Amino acid sequence: MQSVRARPDRLDVIAEDDRERRLSIEVRPVATNIIRVHIGPGPARPSRLLSPEVPTGAEWALEETASGWAVRTSELRLTIDRDPYRLRLADAAGAERFVEEPNDQDIRGAYHHFPTGHARGLRWLTAALKPQEALFGLGEHFGALDRRGQAFSSWTVDAFGVRSDRAYKNVPLLLSSQGYAVFFDMTAPLYYELGQSSVAAWQVTARADHLRLYLIVGEGVAPLIRGYHQLTGAPAVPPDWSFGFWISRWGYRNRDEVMAVARRMRQERVPCDVIHLDPYWMRFHEGHHGDLVWDELAFPDPRGMLEELKGLGFRVSLWESPYVPLDSEMRAEGERRGFLMKSKSGGGLALVHGFAKPSAAVDFTNPDAVEWFKQKNRQLLEMGVAVIKTDFAEDLPDDAVADDGTPAEELHNLYPLLYQRAVFEATREVNGYGLIWGRSGYAGAQRYPVHWGGDPGCTFADMAASLRGALSWILSGAAFASFDIGGFFGIPTLTDPPSPELYVRWAQMGLLFSHARAHGHTAPREPWAYGEPALSIFRRYAQLRYSLLPYLYSAALRAVDGIPLVRPLVFDCPSDPTTRHVDDEYFLGPDLLVAPMFTPMGSRDVYLPEGGWYDFWSDRRFDGPRWIRYDAGLETLPLFVRAGAVLAMGPDLQFANERSRDPLTFEVYPGPPGTTNFDLADDHRQLRFRLSVDERSFLLSGGPLSYEASIRVHRPGAPPLVGTLGETVRFA
Repeated sequence: MQSVRARPDRLDVIAEDDRERRLSIEVRPVATNIIRVHIGPGPARPSRLLSPEVPTGAEWALEETASGWAVRTSELRLTIDRDPYRLRLADAAGAERFVEEPNDQDIRGAYHHFPTGHARGLRWLTAALKPQEALFGLGEHFGALDRRGQAFSSWTVDAFGVRSDRAYKNVPLLLSSQGYAVFFDMTAPLYYELGQSSVAAWQVTARADHLRLYLIVGEGVAPLIRGYHQLTGAPAVPPDWSFGFWISRWGYRNRDEVMAVARRMRQERVPCDVIHLDPYWMRFHEGHHGDLVWDELAFPDPRGMLEELKGLGFRVSLWESPYVPLDSEMRAEGERRGFLMKSKSGGGLALVHGFAKPSAAVDFTNPDAVEWFKQKNRQLLEMGVAVIKTDFAEDLPDDAVADDGTPAEELHNLYPLLYQRAVFEATREVNGYGLIWGRSGYAGAQRYPVHWGGDPGCTFADMAASLRGALSWILSGAAFASFDIGGFFGIPTLTDPPSPELYVRWAQMGLLFSHARAHGHTAPREPWAYGEPALSIFRRYAQLRYSLLPYLYSAALRAVDGIPLVRPLVFDCPSDPTTRHVDDEYFLGPDLLVAPMFTPMGSRDVYLPEGGWYDFWSDRRFDGPRWIRYDAGLETLPLFVRAGAVLAMGPDLQFANERSRDPLTFEVYPGPPGTTNFDLADDHRQLRFRLSVDERSFLLSGGPLSYEASIRVHRPGAPPLVGTLGETVRFA
């Protein structure tokens, strides 16, 4: 260490590497719980990932210690050791959270991980791992939720399913059970080695000339996620109807098919809000690219079709990608106006390969190209389309030359974010709400929901992997997620459908998740295609989802405060070490615990965290923390309600805005005596009710009184007690 110099807003450190070369390090407190560290050249380079509202500073003090220097805010202390150089992060009470590891060596003195350093165009950070430490985040990955012992690259690709370490969505955010998070504010390729080759350390390596990272301190998962949102932006909340059911397949080939499915949905009384059209709605398509122009031979009078579907209570989602067919007018116009990615060799277009036909790619670093692409989306939205499925974007050509000069390697991970932002903004400008249905993603993608989990196979193994991927995405800062109910394609050949039993089990999980869409590769995913009892079971869970819409939407509004609608158990129970390894259960909103079945029937082990829990179906009560063995026939999904919960449930609906959610039923699951206040969001109005509870009675008051509302109090081993708004419900 050569010198440390305090500036008003930062600390400038000059260090030496092992070859006595000077190395600049900038330490900048940006919030009381967040410190930015920039190692190497370019600390003033603007970020491509931070939100416009990112915090820029906090009150801090510098003190010299016996071993170096310490930067202190009201919530943390970052110590910079002189010899050897290393960073140590502690909370305000002095408990050490994060520490660099310069001595990860074996008995011979050989390094498992070199200390933090640089060589041959690479830079890396090496940190210590404590014996019981668990690691989470880093995007949508399909292995165990605890990343410890894993290794993979942060390089967005088409994952071709959910079985490998390939990822559609990479987020350079690492969370630790030790109460810290590290966000790498970089788009360059990153490689994570998380205690795989050594149990004592984790390491992140960047192919770049610098490392820029943010260290975040927080007790538990939730404050770490909120710190990340401070940097990259809070999630948007999608419109209430998006929480209804979406039906899709690859794909409806003409208007007659679409209308037949819409009418059958209503005939079968299967609630549904959205019908999605994959690429066949366009003139030019090969399954991976399109020209954003209706094929009016297959879909005559598309505006009329949209109106007809609206009359039946359906909204329409359309597929698109950022890839442009070479034989289309869109390519000719885009190339003429300079809106498509150029190749650094020869000056022609940079082409996307790997599909049936090559494609061009829209250059989203060019503001005029962004506006051009947005206008093509606006035309669709203005005729009545509700939402765009923003597929692909993982395949930016390696030889692409961007309008703003960003090297292709640094643009690769960023490209999906730029694409989805353009479509999200166009949707909000036309329809007044922000919403997409995206596959790829990177840091900041939580601002542009919703994302689904790619192309799983039609197996129980892929179903479980899809859940892990979605929960991993949530632990990477997202608030909403989905997956293809039933699986997308068959294993081992490209044939489907799934078995009726798999379809039912996946539907039970998917219909009690953040967002619910059935989608498949070649075979239908409509529930009547699977016969009885699949149709009846599907209808039952779809109706349950729609009854829960007041509860779900109220819970969704908490996303702006960093509370995702769906989350793994460790999010709510970080001090319970068992929850760090439970990745086949999840919370839905504040009070429902879902434990999907990954077999047609039989039993599974369910972990119930601390507190009281009611079996949703039988009202049997359990006290946690404990494991229980739960037997479930095909018609039953293990579902539990937290003691003390009040579930607001609406009427029977065929689509979300069919009518006002009146009457309301408040399902009360008694916990400790006390008073509960709760708010609901219904038809975009705030409804305020008050539930007064004592040991002998319950009273529901509030309103508005124009709402018909009833209360039902659940009791283990006894029939529920029933009352109405303003009426005291008394125990016998």
